[in-house]
Amino acid sequence: MKNPSAAELIALSGLDDLSSLAIIGLSKNAGKTTSLNHLIQAWTEAEKERPLALTSVGRDGEARDIVSGICKPRIYLPHGHLLATSAASLSRCDALLDIRELTGIRSALGEIVIGKMLSDGYVELAGPSQASELKHCEALLRQEEPDCLYIVDGALSRRSPAGGGITEAVLLAVSYGKSAAAATLLERVRHAVKLLTLPGVDAGVRELILSAISREEGLRALALDENTGSVRLLTAESLLGEAERLHDFYRISDRLLFLRGAITEALLAELLKLPDLQGKQFVVEDGSRLFIEKNTVERLAAAGVELKVLYPLSLRLISFNPQMEDGSPVNNPGIVDELRRAVSVPVYDLGPALA
Repeated sequence: MKNPSAAELIALSGLDDLSSLAIIGLSKNAGKTTSLNHLIQAWTEAEKERPLALTSVGRDGEARDIVSGICKPRIYLPHGHLLATSAASLSRCDALLDIRELTGIRSALGEIVIGKMLSDGYVELAGPSQASELKHCEALLRQEEPDCLYIVDGALSRRSPAGGGITEAVLLAVSYGKSAAAATLLERVRHAVKLLTLPGVDAGVRELILSAISREEGLRALALDENTGSVRLLTAESLLGEAERLHDFYRISDRLLFLRGAITEALLAELLKLPDLQGKQFVVEDGSRLFIEKNTVERLAAAGVELKVLYPLSLRLISFNPQMEDGSPVNNPGIVDELRRAVSVPVYDLGPALA
């Protein structure tokens, strides 16, 4: 099937109806920046009046990968659009920019600034890394252009900053990763789609959890008692290394356990040791917080645990990059059709990097 036209790509991803979008990837060099470039080109060709407002979790748009040395696609942004990037990245942009705001957010590459494109040109995005900082950047960008389409470009395989209610929708970029085997790719994509489309909790439970988060700084776990309806809270810097505290925190009468932050294999392996899990709900912020394998999801289901999310994600489109993680191409003409049969989300190879 041919690559989608500008109008088709905008329609497929539903950009006209969105105020924010995250582009996330399953692995390094999955094609996130290429996908972003195609969205920018489609927006330009369709002559959309709403400005784009771009930022990145980490660093994107540099000419060469700082780890592998592999040449990377640069980001070409027309005049009139906005970006949030680091002060150090400004010197690597070849466009004229009007610096509109200093955010006060510090990064390894200097303070994050809000800029507006005064000319067309290449830009480097190096934005904030924390969810609260991404929301702050969006607020400042909307002070400039209230109706802008806010796009967050991911970094490496880090998916979590895209979720947590930061953006309305998600575009998933996938490549072969470290294996050229079609069966391996199909299983990875099916698993990723399952996690990213987990169902949300009931409205009442959602409001209860959101209220607790707003009240309790450092909240990492919440338990809801089946019998009394009472709520218990656990605070910590993160859940990493807190398996023993979670064991002590859990009670057999709990019907729901909310876990905030990144959820790893090791953490869930410990939670699967808890007694009487049949009929329990484990709730996470969203599917991008789950860094777990397919067999762990199957073990949870076998134990009678239902996985749900606080913020359901709207996965609009999967962009496929027919390359290995090291950039070498894989020739399998029928793989896009196989991916389409494997998942219910539209899948497209958007084509070359453009820039």
